[in-house]
Amino acid sequence: MAAMPSPSQVADFRARGFHFPVRVMTEDEAGALAERIIAFDQGPVAARYADVANSLYRFKTYLVFEWADTLVHHPRILDAAEAVIGPDLLVWSVGMFLKKPRSPGFVSWHQDATYYGLDDADKVVNVWVALTPATLANGAMRFAPGSHRLGQVPHRETYDRDNLISRGEVADVAIDEGAAVDVLLGAGEASLHHLYLLHSSAPNRSDDHRVGIVIRFIRPDVKPLSGRDCAMLVRGEDRFGHFELEPRLRREMDADAMAAHARAMAIRDGNTGHRPSADRAASAMGAGPA
Repeated sequence: MAAMPSPSQVADFRARGFHFPVRVMTEDEAGALAERIIAFDQGPVAARYADVANSLYRFKTYLVFEWADTLVHHPRILDAAEAVIGPDLLVWSVGMFLKKPRSPGFVSWHQDATYYGLDDADKVVNVWVALTPATLANGAMRFAPGSHRLGQVPHRETYDRDNLISRGEVADVAIDEGAAVDVLLGAGEASLHHLYLLHSSAPNRSDDHRVGIVIRFIRPDVKPLSGRDCAMLVRGEDRFGHFELEPRLRREMDADAMAAHARAMAIRDGNTGHRPSADRAASAMGAGPA
């Protein structure tokens, strides 16, 4: 496998706001995880949720799913994050973006930092892992180079039903589409991007699933602007105590996992002003598999 980001590549990340590709696992490893995700999404447990994407897939998936726990502890993924923000790492969120074949789901131009409430975006890195190839046909991401230097920009909320981000937020700035970079990745490759980087993606117009996982790592000295937040220590040590440390998953979707997820999401909802969905309330009562 290719080496983790070199010092010159990290410098390029800081200048442009992103770096790719980084090989973090084999195609076979990635494909096996993608198959598990697709099988769950098509199965009876997912069918119990009126909105499984926002109830389970969007934010704290590593507290619920074994595939997500595997990714946040994967040595090569941790190596990539460490190259950018240092040896002490908390995982703050994992979002799973499943674009089904010939589906209308898209992601508008936005910044991840908009509703996150973290005090220093330079101490955060997004690692976006392609478990299936990310191509022009299936809706690969697009990056606006250097846009992270704008800092936080205003967004407007659309709540478009086909927008895969929860509020359908759209950055209220002009985007130079001609300068945008298509983030084409093979299965098992990753891209790294800054929390302020403007990015988007188009619908999947292919006949295959596109499965992408974004992991947000933070340094322990980052502070939550809300004064209360939670995260999981995955490498090094936490000498600051700014975050309530989450327990590691022991068994997928068991009562302990669903309770930890419900607690973490209640904190998240409180920080962002989201109201818990009926699905999430159900998950707190153990609506996962027996």
